Amino acid sequence: MKQTHLTIRTALIGLAALTFAIPASAQTWVRYQARPIGSKVKIEGTSTLHDWTVDGKLIGGFMELDSNFPLDPAAKPAGNAKLNAKVEVNIPLTSLLSGKKLMDEVMWDAMKQRQYPQIQYKLKEISLKPNAGSGPLQFDSVGELAVSGLAKTINMAVTIERLDQNRLKVTGSLPMKMTTFGIKPPSPNIGLGLIKTGDDVKVSIEWLVAKATDASKPAEKN
Repeated sequence: MKQTHLTIRTALIGLAALTFAIPASAQTWVRYQARPIGSKVKIEGTSTLHDWTVDGKLIGGFMELDSNFPLDPAAKPAGNAKLNAKVEVNIPLTSLLSGKKLMDEVMWDAMKQRQYPQIQYKLKEISLKPNAGSGPLQFDSVGELAVSGLAKTINMAVTIERLDQNRLKVTGSLPMKMTTFGIKPPSPNIGLGLIKTGDDVKVSIEWLVAKATDASKPAEKN
């Protein structure tokens, strides 16, 4: 009987040791999925004819945050520390529309839409900026952006705002050049002479994500 008690005790100790040996990170990640509606993409540029804007409403992907990831400005978290997060984003090129069919086709062709149908982004690192006020927390991010089959490392300041217990809104903007991603600025002739498109563009995003169990629910008005 004594031997039996020793065996049971040894087994319980071993089970407890195994439980504590499981990495904490495997139990503390919170996953957010892209919402089917509610997100926005805007690309702004110039041409010799007029300034132009392209809009999109589809941003796919996911975000995984450590349970200790700071989201509450009232908590006054310390800035500059690198944080645990995984983010992958994809934007279908054909979801980017100018309102003019010819311009859309020229844009998609310049961005090699048939070979590379999506813009893709993957986060490399993120750190919290020192909080300057009571608004949403701001972060410095470094990630890999792939456009037209060419991937480049980009730095972008983003804001992450908690809308409610389950939903987050990520906003950010970034100036860039088309030629950085091997895109030759289009110069179409649409009957008004040759139009030259400027190399510089500004990309802005507003991305809504929700905890995985809520991601498929209809979006609520903010």
